[in-house]
Amino acid sequence: MPLSRRFFAALTLLLFAQAPTARAGFIIYSGSDAGASSGSPRPNSDAAAAAFDAAAGALGAVSVIDFESAPLGAFASLNAAPGVTITGAGGTSGPPSILDAPTGTPDAIYGYNTTAGGARFLYTQGGTVTVTFGTGVQAFGAYISGIQFSGETITFNDGSSQTVDIPGLTAADGGIAFVGFTDAGKSITSITFNLNGTPGGPDFIAIDDVRFVHADSVTATPAPSGLVLAATGGFMGLFYARRRPRTAPAA
Repeated sequence: MPLSRRFFAALTLLLFAQAPTARAGFIIYSGSDAGASSGSPRPNSDAAAAAFDAAAGALGAVSVIDFESAPLGAFASLNAAPGVTITGAGGTSGPPSILDAPTGTPDAIYGYNTTAGGARFLYTQGGTVTVTFGTGVQAFGAYISGIQFSGETITFNDGSSQTVDIPGLTAADGGIAFVGFTDAGKSITSITFNLNGTPGGPDFIAIDDVRFVHADSVTATPAPSGLVLAATGGFMGLFYARRRPRTAPAA
């Protein structure tokens, strides 16, 4: 192979080895465990959470709201984290609350804490819960327990209206789900849980371990290393040295 072709082939391999991986757009991560109580394994929910955490972490720093420092009791507006406000509307038992124990048994039906070593969680009986971000997000997820009905959703706008279904479980068993999504490059400022459920709602619901990635939090892609730059310069020097015309020796 001529030197020029070998040079460009080697240079292409070096540059592509450093190219960032393309990111997909809107992807949903969802898993549910019917009948899972606070003391039960939740393999499907945890697998969905792990997949979400990996994908969200590739976009930027993942923040988590576990409600452990939130004040107990009902609220009209909760400052859940810096720049993050939670409000609720239309619940049968009034506005949402921060609880440290389920409102009934079994807790698979009434909802419960999912933070390891924690106790507190956000509770609502139907209605809606809206999370508002001062700085938009490009990834969002949460554990949702006490699910008894179908038809419950998470809605938001990323430039167009989007709906993510919360897995429907049965009134007799209840259970838990993790639901999340990544929406790379978007800036979403408001996300709403719609929790009335059909048929038979409103539902007893607990939300916990909410996680998100801000739109301006981006995992940096390493620049080409010094080795690559040096090698590129070396190849170019070699290429041009070999290409330089030879002069005839002096008489």
